[in-house]
Amino acid sequence: MTAPSQPLSILVTGGAGFIGAALVRELAARGHAVCALDDESSGSFARLDEEPRTAQTRRGSVERVRGTVETALPADLTRFDAVVHLAARVGVAAVVRDPEECRARNVSSTRALARALSTCARGVRVFAASTSEVYRPSSRPLREDAPVRDRDAVGRWAYAASKLAGEALLDDAWRARGGAVSHEGRVGRGPVHVRFFNVVGPGQDSSQGMVLPTFVEHALASRPLPVHGDGSAVRTLAHVDDVAVTLADLLEHPSVPAGPLNVGGTARGSVRELAELVLRHVAGAPGVARLDPRVVVGPSFEDIPWREPDLTRLRSLGVRVPERDLDAIVRDTVARHVDCVGWRNACASRAS
Repeated sequence: MTAPSQPLSILVTGGAGFIGAALVRELAARGHAVCALDDESSGSFARLDEEPRTAQTRRGSVERVRGTVETALPADLTRFDAVVHLAARVGVAAVVRDPEECRARNVSSTRALARALSTCARGVRVFAASTSEVYRPSSRPLREDAPVRDRDAVGRWAYAASKLAGEALLDDAWRARGGAVSHEGRVGRGPVHVRFFNVVGPGQDSSQGMVLPTFVEHALASRPLPVHGDGSAVRTLAHVDDVAVTLADLLEHPSVPAGPLNVGGTARGSVRELAELVLRHVAGAPGVARLDPRVVVGPSFEDIPWREPDLTRLRSLGVRVPERDLDAIVRDTVARHVDCVGWRNACASRAS
């Protein structure tokens, strides 16, 4: 794959968040002109303080993305070659606490973006964050055409439902402008729905219920690691910096097909194995504490015993696929996590 001869102009909503900031850093390092839009409700522009001048920051709510961009940059979205929509309310803790508020916020932000795109005189490529949680449980690697959950799912799965609704909103906006998206998502230059699988790394917000930063913070504070149930649930992890490289490669790719696209890594292991690795890399950590997640998280908590992506379609595009192994991911997170969480002190709100 050959990189574009000219720098791209890219808008990243949620550009001060965990994945967003990593992507903005990667794109800026490649010389692209990046605008990071974020209301700092769960991220912080402190993550981008040392970025090159090709990275601009704009504070604003994605629900008013069109007005914010026009006010800040004297142009509408047609100024950009691509939009990466990452802004969302995320995290198991936030979803279980108020699933319908999570659904409303995520659908509202994507609807606002779809409306802004529908007025563009020329095509703007869209890459929008979806999630592996849209898939129904399976003991096999999940392909993009695997069965998905209901779009009106409630409780624990309201987040997944909101992402499916967002996929449909963006596809409908594309069709309204005369584009075409096939059932398999292989026609045209329509929206790409990036279905992330367990992106982790230093600086991730443990308050959102993410397992690796929770383990690391407990271990560094000499507290037992809270393992839900027997720890047998299997996850496939990808390091956030590697995911940022993959996303940047996709943005530079001349012909990424429209539709859903799995983005994840190959570092597969159980929650129990993940805890053991953290304990191995943090001297003096006191072990684990087994907890009932329905007591800790809430009675509506439901877990998935196995989650693994089929990355065949991603590999076929010739982009770099995250392949850091589980030990390397844990080792880097332990080494850098404390330095990377300083942004929280600058964050006005910990709500995701």
